[in-house]
Amino acid sequence: MKAFILCGGRGERLKPITDNVPKPMVPVAGKPILEYQIDLLKKHGVDEAVLLVGWHGEAIENYFGDGSKFGMHIEYSYEDPNNRLGTAGPIKAAKDKIDGTFIVMNGDIISDMNISGIIAFHVGMDSWGTISMINMPSPYGIIDLDGTRITKFREKPVLPYKMNAGLYVLEPEVTEFLPDVGSIETEVFPKLADLGKLHGFDSTGIYWSDVGTHKDLDKVNKDVLSGVFKI
Repeated sequence: MKAFILCGGRGERLKPITDNVPKPMVPVAGKPILEYQIDLLKKHGVDEAVLLVGWHGEAIENYFGDGSKFGMHIEYSYEDPNNRLGTAGPIKAAKDKIDGTFIVMNGDIISDMNISGIIAFHVGMDSWGTISMINMPSPYGIIDLDGTRITKFREKPVLPYKMNAGLYVLEPEVTEFLPDVGSIETEVFPKLADLGKLHGFDSTGIYWSDVGTHKDLDKVNKDVLSGVFKI
């Protein structure tokens, strides 16, 4: 099974680090974000990846090459960094590399997701797509009330609502729904849901971080160095 990793983002919120470095190559504890994803894929027996690159994509290709040094077979699909294709367009542009059930990952996630479990769940469903989900952490502290009386403060608790964890297992049929430019999350997944062909796999309890801001980057660095996160 191949993994298609979305690596084309500029990482605006991580400037100035990303002025000349693609976001997936931002180092976490001395290793690029993308290398953690490659390690996770290998752990679950996925040894083929297509990197969907854009902004400074040559830096990604120079580092990973054909993947042989990392125990992977890696290919590349380039988009014009000045004409972004969203999260759906790059997958459509690389559809000639799709040869069966495939994985799509966001290139700015660090996690220990159970990819084998997600694949096994997906294969057992009559589904064209499975989204890995986690319970959404509140970005703010929460106040519990009894009427107007404050009973408790909860600092950024995990909420009972699911959120997209940025990893999907998809069937080739999904490519028929992909726009040339656009979002897989807002333009494709709702159509699959309407057809009853989209399912969710509950990954709550895993380590998960979107490395989108300097605050996120600082936290993940600390978690890796302290051993809170490891693959």
